[in-house]
Amino acid sequence: MKGGRRIVSWLGCYGLLAVLTLIALVPTGWVMLSSFKTGAQIYSGSNLVPHPFTVQGYRDTFAQIHLQRYIFNTLLYAVGGTLGALATALLAAYPTARFRFPFRNSLAALFSLALAVPVVGLATPEFFVVRKLGLFDTKVGLILFYSALFFPLSFVILRALLLTLPVDVEEAAMVDGAGYFTILRRIVIPLARPGLATVAVVVFIGIWNEFFFANLLTASQDNQNVQLALASFRSAFGFNVTGALAGATLVMLVPITAFLILQRQVISGLAAGATK
Repeated sequence: MKGGRRIVSWLGCYGLLAVLTLIALVPTGWVMLSSFKTGAQIYSGSNLVPHPFTVQGYRDTFAQIHLQRYIFNTLLYAVGGTLGALATALLAAYPTARFRFPFRNSLAALFSLALAVPVVGLATPEFFVVRKLGLFDTKVGLILFYSALFFPLSFVILRALLLTLPVDVEEAAMVDGAGYFTILRRIVIPLARPGLATVAVVVFIGIWNEFFFANLLTASQDNQNVQLALASFRSAFGFNVTGALAGATLVMLVPITAFLILQRQVISGLAAGATK
């Protein structure tokens, strides 16, 4: 009886998860399938599968909107901001997790407290600071801003991971005369690879999908990201809904691909705290 109840409970639990997953994926699947339809098929809603199959929406996306330019900008912001947030967070998280010095816990709490600050409420001072530094409407300005924006989150995750790692290997390396950056490069980073991958994916997707500050800190089309380009589809495309859906599909594929490539490292990083 116990085995039967366990099987029924297992089937019910995973069946519910499967249903919820399908519900969550329905909008994404509809967008991807509709990007290969004509406008008449989309508005009629008669067939789920495209018939006839067309890629005209993708042609319009690249020919009319030049989405490739905005994708390149967003990749630049996402990769640069992710590397900046990872580098600064690691250099801050390692000493606060390993070394004992005055106000260590207060400093870590201060960095963590930044997560509780509503960044949208600081939009006005952030705008004036960026403009005062001469970084308004520049690619370098957005990269630096995103690095700072995602630093607190990266710091909290990496410090929590570093606290779970054994210190024996690092102490042995110190005895052998290894320097600070040598230990970081050859010992800490390889051991913390799952956590670094987790932070990289979270930050990358956060920057890729960011709209508010990209709109606030840019003025010219040359520096806009892909989210701003998608928002302008209505005025640029008129009623070309197929082109808008094709652009949305291309934008969704990038973070999905990034997660699929690093999914093993991400899952290991999320489970690291449970295996301490």
